[in-house]
Amino acid sequence: MLSKLLTLIDNPGNKWLDLLVIALIFFGIIGFLSVKGATNIALFTLLALSLIFVKQSATCFHQARQIKLILLTLSLPVLAIFIGQLGRNIWLIRGFDGPSRIFFSIPILFFFRHKQINFSRIIGLAAPLAIIAVALNTYLHPTIILQESGRLASTFVRPNSYGTYTSVLTGFCLIHLFSSDTSPKLWFLYQSVGMLLGLILVIGSGTRGSWITLPFMFFIWLLFNYKKLHTFTTWIFILAIITYFILSPHIVSFIVLRIIGAYDEIAGWFNHSNVNTSMGIRFSIWRLSWQLFYQHPFFGYGNEGYAAFLNHPWIDPDIPYLAKMTLACCGAHNELLASTLRSGITGMVSVLCLFTAPFFLFTQHVKHHNKDIATAAQLGLTYITCIAICSINIEVLHFKYLSSFYGLIIAGLTAQILSKK
Repeated sequence: MLSKLLTLIDNPGNKWLDLLVIALIFFGIIGFLSVKGATNIALFTLLALSLIFVKQSATCFHQARQIKLILLTLSLPVLAIFIGQLGRNIWLIRGFDGPSRIFFSIPILFFFRHKQINFSRIIGLAAPLAIIAVALNTYLHPTIILQESGRLASTFVRPNSYGTYTSVLTGFCLIHLFSSDTSPKLWFLYQSVGMLLGLILVIGSGTRGSWITLPFMFFIWLLFNYKKLHTFTTWIFILAIITYFILSPHIVSFIVLRIIGAYDEIAGWFNHSNVNTSMGIRFSIWRLSWQLFYQHPFFGYGNEGYAAFLNHPWIDPDIPYLAKMTLACCGAHNELLASTLRSGITGMVSVLCLFTAPFFLFTQHVKHHNKDIATAAQLGLTYITCIAICSINIEVLHFKYLSSFYGLIIAGLTAQILSKK
């Protein structure tokens, strides 16, 4: 068993160090949504190892020019916070908590590149287990579902983030359906179980933004795997999924009610018949956020500094009081607007780069002749697509463990692409 795990590293060194690195990556992914602090612990321990072995990793620095946009992108969130606080002359160390985790993934990237870790294979092994772990967390704490009005959540992950990142893990399983050359049927079954359970969790979260990502994920998968659909097992699997959801009246009724509810809420906001719905409040918050941005476009307001401006005369009087209070207590419900309010234009640029720079890197390699590079790129493309779509409706990098996960995934997949090239 241990010897098989060690094959995940193409540049082996000390056996126990290599096993520790692999275990930390597994722990960071499997415990991501089910064990509080798991991804943070994994990231910081890997950071310590990266700094200890920085001399060995320095041999990979010559490739920095090939990914200079990615390195700049991983630095931008910290830079945006620094420029914003410098312009406002208000210094808060905790403002760097989340962005610093993305920045710390840079030395980890070079460490992974030095060790030549098969990160995509680790994701394939870990993603189904991560979905099973979060399902167990939810099942063992049924009171959380009652607190969230019937929507699925875990002990520390609210339904919106729960839906977003279970869709990410589901996408990882989908990409890996045909990725194994040894025991392909067993591997297909393993990934299928993870994907089916993931779909149930995504739907059960009631997060409509994550539902939208599902067809995009399947499109990405079909784009690169349509030639493999001729197998009988695949069609049986697809028909089983369709039949399951058609014959599950509870799931169907839940989906229909949520979709109809979204339509009614959007219509109510536009015709002003009911602006204090879930979608209506979001629309009002987004409108309010742009008005706040126009007043302080360069340095922003910090994390909560805009609360003092919500009743100023230049704020549109038609914006409901509930939207103002929701923005003050719960943020902008949009990753781009949240970062823009926090740090101004540099915050806006940092978020756009966090999505677009990896997107371009991965799209350049999704059809690479090297299977490991292509798989890593397809996983990265799925991840970026999911969080970019969901970022319209929620803040996908607001919490520290979400930033840690972003840094870990981007560092691991980018390093694999570099090492295999």
